[in-house]
This record gives sequence, C-alpha cells and structure tokens, in this order.
Amino acid sequence: MTRREQKKYAIYIGECLISAIIGFSIYHFYPVIGAWCLFSIILVISPDKKDAMVIAANRIKANLIGALVGLGASYFHNINMLIICISITLSMIICEWFNLKAATKSAVVAVLIITMHEKGNYFWNIALERAGGVMLGCMIGLSLTYIFHFVKFQSRKTIDRIKEVHRTNPHT
Repeated sequence: MTRREQKKYAIYIGECLISAIIGFSIYHFYPVIGAWCLFSIILVISPDKKDAMVIAANRIKANLIGALVGLGASYFHNINMLIICISITLSMIICEWFNLKAATKSAVVAVLIITMHEKGNYFWNIALERAGGVMLGCMIGLSLTYIFHFVKFQSRKTIDRIKEVHRTNPHT
C-alpha cells in the first residue's frame, strides 16, 4: 500500500469511527432507531473518495428501495423465508431498473433490517422505527461523505494555491 493509499484509508477509518460514534450516540437514546441507523451510515460511506457523493447517493437510493420493499412486505404478509426471498429479489430487480446494481447490497440489507424481527404485537411500529433508522442513517452517511469530501477537496485546493504562490514567488 502506497503512502497516499494509507492516508486515504486512514481518513476512511476516521469516517467510520465518527459514524460509529454518531450511530452509537443515537442508539444510546433510541435503541431501535440507533442500531439500524448505525448500519445504514456504514453502508452509505465509501473508502473510495472518487465519485464519493455519487456512490453515497446511489447507496441511499438502494437503501430506500430496500426499506420500502421491506415495509411493503411487512404490511401485506406475515414474514417468512419465502416473503424474505421475494422481497430480496424484488429489491434487486428495482435496483437494476434504476441502474443501481453496484448498490444492490445496501437494498438487500435494508430489506433484512426491516423484515427480520422477533415476533410481537407491535411489529408495524418496529418496522417503521427501523425504516426511520435506515433513512436517518442514510442522511447522516451522506452528510459525512459530503463533509469529508468537501474538506479533502478544499484542503487540496489550498495546498495547490500555496504551492503556486511559492513557485511564482519563492521568497515569500
């Protein structure tokens, strides 16, 4: 791994740690929402900063597709292996329709987050809380991606300006 790749990876680790801190803080106050929020934040951010905003946006779209398919399955049927398999397949097909093939994994995970639950009387509330956690995590992940992308871009521009000033005026 080159020095530049190590630096990029260190920044990604920092982004993941900040994500974990934010997600765990939400989990501390709202356990159901916070747990799924944390998973979604991590799914949205990317170690590759090239096209980071596009990747994050695509993962959010896929996450929302998976959450909506999971909610739909939860509303119409009792959840069992067949319904989960149909929901996974449907979310993958929808992702393909929207040209989100690279983000399909996020949709599948969102389906599982929404549909996998312990039996209880308040399933619909749990499904909505989980969907809310997924959506909140997507927004936080996008925000962190933007912040890290923006900071990196701005710091690169500043460094380039400083180099230009020193190149044109070496005595400053």
